[in-house]
Amino acid sequence: MGAMEKSDNSPSLEQMLKVGEALPTDIYARNGLLLLKKGHYVLNEKQRNRLVSMGVTQPAGPVPPMDNDLARIDDFSPFEEVQHASRHLDFLLGAGLSADGFEQRVRALANRLTAFTLRAPDGMLAAVLLVPMGKYAAAHSIHVAIILAVLAEKLELPAEVRASLLCAALTMNLSIAALMDSLHHQSSPLSDEQRQQIEGHPLLSSAMLRELGVHDEMWHLLVQTHHEQWNGKGYPYGLNREHIESLSHLLHIADVTAAKLAPRGYRAALKPNKALAHVFLEADRSFDYRFTALLVKELGIYPPGCFVQLANHEMGVVLQRRSRANEPCVAVLRSNSGSSYNKPQLREANSSQYKILQALDQQQIGVRPQYLASLWKRLRTSATLIR
Repeated sequence: MGAMEKSDNSPSLEQMLKVGEALPTDIYARNGLLLLKKGHYVLNEKQRNRLVSMGVTQPAGPVPPMDNDLARIDDFSPFEEVQHASRHLDFLLGAGLSADGFEQRVRALANRLTAFTLRAPDGMLAAVLLVPMGKYAAAHSIHVAIILAVLAEKLELPAEVRASLLCAALTMNLSIAALMDSLHHQSSPLSDEQRQQIEGHPLLSSAMLRELGVHDEMWHLLVQTHHEQWNGKGYPYGLNREHIESLSHLLHIADVTAAKLAPRGYRAALKPNKALAHVFLEADRSFDYRFTALLVKELGIYPPGCFVQLANHEMGVVLQRRSRANEPCVAVLRSNSGSSYNKPQLREANSSQYKILQALDQQQIGVRPQYLASLWKRLRTSATLIR
C-alpha cells in the first residue's frame, strides 16, 4: 500500500479532526511538509477545514518512524507547547458551559503540562518569560500551572493531588476570563461592577465547574479559596491563615508570582529577580516561608529565560538552573562590546568573571524570543546538568 493510501476501514481526516481536541496523528501537506504534530489542538472550524482540504496523515515517500513526544524530547519545543496549550485553554475557557467533555480536556491538558515540565523544566520556565502572550487569562493560567508543576515535583505531591492542583490553576478564572483579557489592557481603576465580578469569581467559577460535571472536591476547594490571604483580607470568605488549605495558599503564591512576571498592556513586566524578591520579602507576613523559599530555590533568583549582564559585561539569557539560585548557566548572546556572537556561548555564573551583575530588559539585549526558542528545543533534562 502506498504512503498516500489508506485502508478502506481507516477513518478519514474529516472524521478524525474535531475542533477543540488534540490531533490523533501528525498532519502533512501533500509535498511532505509537516503541518501540525500529533497532540496539538484544532482551534476552530476554519483551521479544521483547512487541514482537511490540505492535509494527509502520511507524507509522500518513506514514512518516518513514529515519535512518541511524551517519551522523547528530541523534537520538543517548550515555546511551541506553551503557545498551543494557551490557545487550547483559551478555547475551553471561551466555550464555558457549552464545552463538551470539559473535565477530561482540562485533565488531559494538566497531565500534558506536567509531563513536559518534568522532562524540560528549564525550557518550560523560559517559555513563561519569553513566549508572547495571546489571551491573558489563558496564558496566565498556563504559567501558573507550569510553576506549580515544578513545585509539586519537589513537594512530592501524590499524582491525584497534583492533578487537582493544576486543574484548579487552569480553571480558577473560568467565570471572568473575558474580563481578565480586557483588564490586561486597562490602566484605569476598576469600576464597581468589575470589582464585584472579580470578588465573586472564585465561587462562580466553582459553580460553573459543577455545571460542567466536575465533582473533584479538592479542585473546587482550591478554586474557591485561591484568593484567600494570610492577613484575613482575601476573598470570598476572608479566611485567616490557620483556616486556609495549604495547597490553596501554594496556588495563591504561584498566581501572584506569575502575575508579577507578566507584562500588562500598559506596562512592562517586572524583572524576574525583582518579582521573586517581592514575593520572598513577604514571607511569614503574606506568604508561608516554606513555599516562598521553595519558589526561589526552584525557579532561581534569575530563572531560565531571564536576560542578564555578567561581570565581564557580556549579555545573555539564563539557560539552566544550578544548585545555587544566583549561579545559573547563561547562554551569552553579546560580547562586552555589544556585538552579537555567531553562536551562543555558555557561561557558568559561579565563576567570578561570569557572575551576574544585573537583570536586563529584552529591549536592552535586542533579541527576539523566536530566535531563542532553539536554545531549549534540544536541551535534555539531566540531574548532573541541572542540579
